[in-house]
Amino acid sequence: MSNPIRNDAEKILKTLKRNEGKFVSIKEMAESSCLPRFNLYQSIGKLREWGYAIESEKGKGYCLNQTTDLLFSAEIKDGLKTKILGKEIHSYHTLKSTNLLAYKLAETGSAEGTLVISEKQTAGKGRMGRSWFSPSKTGLWMSLVLRPDIPPSKMPGLSICAGLALVQTVQKLFGLEAKIKWPNDCLIGERKFAGILMELSAEIDQVRFAVMGVGINANQKRMDFPSDIRKKTTSIRIELGEKVSRLELLKHFLVGFEKIYLGFVGKGLAGYRQEIKRRSSLLNRGVKVKFGDKSIIGTAVDIDDNGSLVVKTKTGVEAVAAGEVSLL
Repeated sequence: MSNPIRNDAEKILKTLKRNEGKFVSIKEMAESSCLPRFNLYQSIGKLREWGYAIESEKGKGYCLNQTTDLLFSAEIKDGLKTKILGKEIHSYHTLKSTNLLAYKLAETGSAEGTLVISEKQTAGKGRMGRSWFSPSKTGLWMSLVLRPDIPPSKMPGLSICAGLALVQTVQKLFGLEAKIKWPNDCLIGERKFAGILMELSAEIDQVRFAVMGVGINANQKRMDFPSDIRKKTTSIRIELGEKVSRLELLKHFLVGFEKIYLGFVGKGLAGYRQEIKRRSSLLNRGVKVKFGDKSIIGTAVDIDDNGSLVVKTKTGVEAVAAGEVSLL
């Protein structure tokens, strides 16, 4: 699954970033990266191709003049203040699906917190078998391998925790008020800018691992979206009126989510419920929830300790663990 050219390029990038704005000789780069000169030149060519401004001067070597907003593992790890999340990173230019690869890695024993991220997905996975629009260099398309020591019945709360971390991050960084739409979406206004997809490997009473896919529309313009989703979808750039740093957004989200995740695994959802309810886009509104062959209509009144949506209907109160919800 490794990419030798990309791995070599990341070694060179690390050296150039350590000396940003200064020339680094060929000899020094070869020694620090343990790469032969052919691989070194090939890696520099790739870095330039991918968007890095690297100056060369005979007798001096190479100089990185400015960083870019590319999702290299070296860029992500630079200054990342997490204990678990992102300690192992698999970054790509193009993948079919980050969830698909992360699931394979989880099955073969990848550590908790392993991050799979790609500049582009050709078959991004959304909920209910839908696809997720994942164009190159505009958003964050990622998946995390998690190994929570909790029963499967508590897993709906984990998606809500990810949503909480995301809306908190967007408000902290950009001053945008975002909302959680149970069970897996995040909205600005009434438009979706992010989605969460949780896939489990579990036994009756224990989760073996979970793969949490997160898609965030960061820098798309309105016309970048396909016409069939344009009216109900947005991006942070559209709402803010300017481009944002995807690296900054990613790092702040990982730090925020890790704190909530560790608290959730240790003590459950109870400590976060009031904040989740305050940031919910559904509570006290009329809803229709479809799950399987059944649907219920009523008023969303609560999110319980398992992360289920509590709906008050004409015949009583019902807690729904998962489903497709729409406003009435």
